[in-house]
Amino acid sequence: MVEMMQLIAGTNWIVLAFAALIFDIPRYTFSLLSLSLLGLTRRPQKDDALVRASVTVIVPTFNGGSGLGVSIASLRQQTLQPLEIIVVDDGSTDETRATAERARALGLVDMVICHGTRCGRSAAINAAARFATGDLLLTVDADTIFEPTAVARLASAFNDPRVAGASCNIAISNDRHSLWTGLQSIEYLMSISAGRTILDIVGAIACLSGACSMYRRDVFVQQGGLDVGPGEDLEFSLRLRRLGYLVRFVPEAWAETAGPVGGIGLLRQRARWDRDALRIRFMMYGELRFFHRLERLPDTLQRLDFILFDLVPTLSLPFYLVYLVALFGADAVLFLAAIYILLLWISLFNLALAFVLFNRSSGLFSLGGSLIFPFYQGVYLKCARFFSYSSEILFATSRHDDFVPPRVRRALFADRT
Repeated sequence: MVEMMQLIAGTNWIVLAFAALIFDIPRYTFSLLSLSLLGLTRRPQKDDALVRASVTVIVPTFNGGSGLGVSIASLRQQTLQPLEIIVVDDGSTDETRATAERARALGLVDMVICHGTRCGRSAAINAAARFATGDLLLTVDADTIFEPTAVARLASAFNDPRVAGASCNIAISNDRHSLWTGLQSIEYLMSISAGRTILDIVGAIACLSGACSMYRRDVFVQQGGLDVGPGEDLEFSLRLRRLGYLVRFVPEAWAETAGPVGGIGLLRQRARWDRDALRIRFMMYGELRFFHRLERLPDTLQRLDFILFDLVPTLSLPFYLVYLVALFGADAVLFLAAIYILLLWISLFNLALAFVLFNRSSGLFSLGGSLIFPFYQGVYLKCARFFSYSSEILFATSRHDDFVPPRVRRALFADRT
């Protein structure tokens, strides 16, 4: 241990700074400490009476029947009752349609739209939006479960007429099912709860979550709804920003969603997210440029946040490891072990502070997962992201994303190949 500390103490500060940048963990410390000092996580709770808008809930689902009933029940227990709930069965082959029809017969759902073949999440939401009558559209995944005040708090963001989109805080509902879901629970607390709260303060929210997002209906319809290609949530969020609208994150509005239980499922989910993010940000919106003409400062900040704290560290990871081997030789492993121990202490501090700030409970499972969280966040996910970015840059693999139905992909990319 003493040898490790001596190795770190004698290391060039630039090497240490780049380690902090690459391995992510200290970034969350900055967010959490900033929130603690500013006291901005405990905002005054919004009074439901202040919410004047009506809400239409759209639940697009493909084979999501197992969680649909619980999600609908949580929506019907809201302090701000939805004006209507529309379920879109997007060509499911399970019990989704039967579950939705039973809910409609009981008066829990107002409309059920059935697609004979799968059209994709975007097409399902766009189809339901044509029938919506609420001032606001709330799009949710079929496994999303809401706390009773979530919809009201989310809708209160739209009291500001400049706001066209908002998303809520998200926790993992099945966090005790496996080690992977436990790690995702910690990750969401850091990256979504802490990370997006500080980004919202500076107006740098770039992506509204697919699990739970709310839009101003007239703006949504005027813009033609969601893009039917991959990464539709990010694309529409960036579109709203480019049009001059505000995009918000509401940390006091909580919802839960199920995370992938296994490591392979998690890698597939993240590979899709990462490939889509790169394609949309740089191919569609040209965000690699340092400045855009007439761009607002918050838009610049959200772009630089992605470039400086995500893209550059990820693509630099293998080169940084090679540099460490060249610099330290056989002591490179010792240096990385020392960095890990340091990051572990920082991670435990982050976790304790996050539990206090966001009033979340902790158990032995979470504490156990926190011991390997620096490896999960800084190595496992970083390596996965490196391969995702590389495959997108070299082979444009997002064009083959199976989240979009094959016939939709063929129509989208037929004239681009």
